[in-house]
Amino acid sequence: MEGSPIGIVTDSDILDKVVQTGGDSDVILLKSIMTSPLITTNSKATVKEVLGLMRFYKIKRVPIVEDDRVLGIVTQKALADSIRTSVLERTFRKYRSTVREQLKMLLGNMGLVIQFAGILLIVPALVGTFTGETASAAGIFLAVVGLFATGFVLNTYGERGPLSIKQSAILTISSFMLLGLFGSIPYLYTNPFGPGMSWEMLFVNSFFESISGYTTTGLSMIALPETMPDTMVFYHSYTQWVGGLSFIYLIMTLFYPEQKLSAMKNLLSGTMLRFRQLLITISALFTIYTLVLVGLTYLTNGTNIIYDFSLVFSSITGGGFTPSSTFISLDNVPRLFIIGAGMILSALPFAFHYSLFNKELRKKTLGIEVLVFAIVMSVAVPVFLVLAGVDPLAGAFHVVSASTTTGFQFIDLTVLPVEAKVLLMLIMMVGGTAFSTAGGIKIGRLLFVFRRLFNKDSSDIAGSVTSRAGEKVFRESLIVIALFVGIALLTGYAINLIEGAPFDNSLFESISALSTSGLSTWILTPDSGLASKLILIANMVAGRFEIIAILYIFFAWLRR
Repeated sequence: MEGSPIGIVTDSDILDKVVQTGGDSDVILLKSIMTSPLITTNSKATVKEVLGLMRFYKIKRVPIVEDDRVLGIVTQKALADSIRTSVLERTFRKYRSTVREQLKMLLGNMGLVIQFAGILLIVPALVGTFTGETASAAGIFLAVVGLFATGFVLNTYGERGPLSIKQSAILTISSFMLLGLFGSIPYLYTNPFGPGMSWEMLFVNSFFESISGYTTTGLSMIALPETMPDTMVFYHSYTQWVGGLSFIYLIMTLFYPEQKLSAMKNLLSGTMLRFRQLLITISALFTIYTLVLVGLTYLTNGTNIIYDFSLVFSSITGGGFTPSSTFISLDNVPRLFIIGAGMILSALPFAFHYSLFNKELRKKTLGIEVLVFAIVMSVAVPVFLVLAGVDPLAGAFHVVSASTTTGFQFIDLTVLPVEAKVLLMLIMMVGGTAFSTAGGIKIGRLLFVFRRLFNKDSSDIAGSVTSRAGEKVFRESLIVIALFVGIALLTGYAINLIEGAPFDNSLFESISALSTSGLSTWILTPDSGLASKLILIANMVAGRFEIIAILYIFFAWLRR
């Protein structure tokens, strides 16, 4: 029919019938080289049908014809691309939807956490306003604004909802790192580390100080904290309150459901706390402890109420920042006993504190874990005194400081015999009791492993839950213990190579950071290299989350 397509000329026709034959393209007619008859299809044909035509006739192009008019042409490459895109879309559509929904949940919950942290930091900002220290107040307000703005953005793009264990791990660690980042702003703004410091060094020192506070470690780049404004002294220790209590509640809520807690029931002072009871313990009881200890500290020749609050904030959360380099010493023995009481309170289980005010739980307060913790400190004190040869009161204070992973010190640990340092390293590594503000492996975890290994009848260990839950706790406990030891040795060796310090001092510093203790052999200074500081920052973060929370992100078999 006139106007109907009769053939097709492709690049293969031109190459085969003109170029390779040496023909003159100026005189050769298309009808002499075209492929004919023309193989066509209509617009209603399926991809499968068109592919069948191509396969049967061994062609790569099929024109689409309707009413003797060419509507278009389908090529083999276009079909392949279309099929590939279709398969990928079908395969990943559900995956993308799931990831998008999970990300929205993650961002929404993170926004809430960040804004909550911003609310908490208003307190030291107001202290700076009332004391008239505008520079310090401005730095803290900048941190507050940054947290609120970030939380607002995250809430805008996300939505709150239940999270998986992996999402919870990502949420907690990401929120914590953001808090540490914004928490470094006041230090950047006021620079308490000394003049003439490069921007990158100032940032790392500030971030180090912030992370050390929020992890309740207490390692510090500030040699003379008394040179800081009172507001910054208050903020310095207040970050330990925020990190030690508020984030403990968050971690407990996300990572320790009732089923998992019940698997360790016999080791956690004989009882467990529901989340409402935990919230009461953290928000009410620890506030009461703080006010009582502040009052007692002020009575011991107190001259600065901000210093007293700062000291108690550090002791009650197992922190270790001091308001001045001479505030803790043998010159004020009553203060040592008050701070010692605060340190011990910080290392006891939250259930222990709650049971003191609850008749039903009062008979169960002295569980095996608390008893073992008391025995460890009681035995370590005389052994340390023999090994170190220091004043008995000073020695006892530093053993308590190490056992509770608080980190207060007023003696030079570098001059101690290696054996005395090893003892302190061991008790720092062991740490306090489970579900307290203390760091370290935790006595509860060690007891759990011991009883699973040496008690043939494990039913009393698993409590009222299935043996599967008990096995999960047992497996995680072994992993945490192994990683604590391995990471401490590895990072200690790295610091030894980088700083050229004695290995025992380098290992001491590594364990102190990993157990969030804060006792120090003073290897690092504000002018030290960045690598060692970054190593200790990583140790502090890993230790605060007992390492296992970080592993939850990467290893699915741990989350099952």
